[in-house]
Amino acid sequence: MMNTIRRRLLVILVLLLTAVAGSIGILYSSVTRQFYIREQCRMLDEVYALLLEEDIPALCEEENRIKGMAWEDEWEETSGSLLEPYENNNLRFRIRDENFHLLYATNKYMESGKTDLYWRQMQRRIVKYKEDAKAEYEKRETGGRVVLRGIHEQNGSKFYIMVTQSSSVIDRSIAYARRVLLLAIAAFLILGTICVSIVARGIGKPVENAARVARKIADKDFSEKVAETTKYREINALGSSINEMSGQIQQYIRDLETYNRFLQEDNQRKAELGQHRKRFVNNVSHELKTPLAIISGQMELLSLSQDAQKRQQYCDSALDEVQKMNEMISSMLQIFSVEEGIEELPMEPMELGDAAAEAVRDFSALFDKKKLRVAFERKQGCLVNGNQENIRRAINNFLMNACRHALEGGWVRICAAPNGKYVFFSVYNDGEKIAEKDIAKIWDSFYQGNVIGRENEGGTGLGLYIVKSIVAQHGGECGVENRAHGVEFWFGLPCLQPERDLAESGNGA
Repeated sequence: MMNTIRRRLLVILVLLLTAVAGSIGILYSSVTRQFYIREQCRMLDEVYALLLEEDIPALCEEENRIKGMAWEDEWEETSGSLLEPYENNNLRFRIRDENFHLLYATNKYMESGKTDLYWRQMQRRIVKYKEDAKAEYEKRETGGRVVLRGIHEQNGSKFYIMVTQSSSVIDRSIAYARRVLLLAIAAFLILGTICVSIVARGIGKPVENAARVARKIADKDFSEKVAETTKYREINALGSSINEMSGQIQQYIRDLETYNRFLQEDNQRKAELGQHRKRFVNNVSHELKTPLAIISGQMELLSLSQDAQKRQQYCDSALDEVQKMNEMISSMLQIFSVEEGIEELPMEPMELGDAAAEAVRDFSALFDKKKLRVAFERKQGCLVNGNQENIRRAINNFLMNACRHALEGGWVRICAAPNGKYVFFSVYNDGEKIAEKDIAKIWDSFYQGNVIGRENEGGTGLGLYIVKSIVAQHGGECGVENRAHGVEFWFGLPCLQPERDLAESGNGA
């Protein structure tokens, strides 16, 4: 069965080796003979060019003399013949004079006694000799040969030179080489199969190990890692990816556990808020009963009283109670709109410093009534994108909170200034600090905490929650900090033009 990577890889590579070896054998068989013949033609051209540089008659005389000295047709190795090395490589030379009489032949024989028919045949062969001779392959019935026939004129005499080499030597050489090639291919296949088997085993083992670790990860067992130190970069990359995946899964599990814990805490918090809402509804119901009872009593007295001054007092008192009820109901509706996402707030660029200055002017009478000393600071670059009505409401809530809790004759410090990517609005008032247990809860809706040393003075616990909701709608943040002699509330909104841009524009100006 071929159900593993190792086996598939082994079969594929063996087939590939076989195909490569077979291709080499076919290529060798198809082109080797042509290559040998071309090389022999080149060698004959070189030898012919060498002969043209010699004195042909002298060369023939010398070669015949050396050959005549041979014993039993065997030449001396130290004969000094020019043509001997080539003749030992199966080249054959024939040199004839202008009458086509043989001057030299590798295979020495006498031409005396030849018939006229023979000489006429020889004369017809002269047409095959050319002055610009080139070696070429000539096919014959008994086999082929490489032959060069050239005409060379020297010292006023014409010589016919023929150099040949039989292709039988080439064919034998190719046959021997083919046998060696077949043996080399067989050895190549055997050794290649062994090497491929080793390589396939080296690849398959780490892959199997990676699969085993992956199965452990699937069973939530992260105790083992995949080795990343194999010989193969791709397998190391696979191991690294599996290890990274294992780490991410562990992180996701931890995050999920953390999220579940937060979800439980959030559900608990929502349950607590539900209790707060329930208590608030009860409180509101109680608070609404009181002004309604007062209004009802005032209306009864109004109908019975004949004194105009008292009738006016009863009317003013009833109107005050109606105003309180209106404010309470408006706050409830606003909280409902914020929490349910009903309101679509129109946003526009606005200068937070201008809104803060206007609010300070509006609260000046309340500050004076409580004899508070007010310090207001604003800086340039407080441009934000927001809903003017809601931002002013948040500012007013901070100022009202400070006016309510500040000590009579104490300080209220108000500041609007950019800082980095945000514009901050802060209100500080002299007075009692907020109890540490209440700092994290004062932003919750319906929560009425205590300041250190005294109870919360009035209110429904909605003001700071409204501020937090408005700031969140604008992508900002808010907070509170106890100071040495009082408390500072603040909120920050994203700045339309960060502080560094203002500096650059100022430098450019």
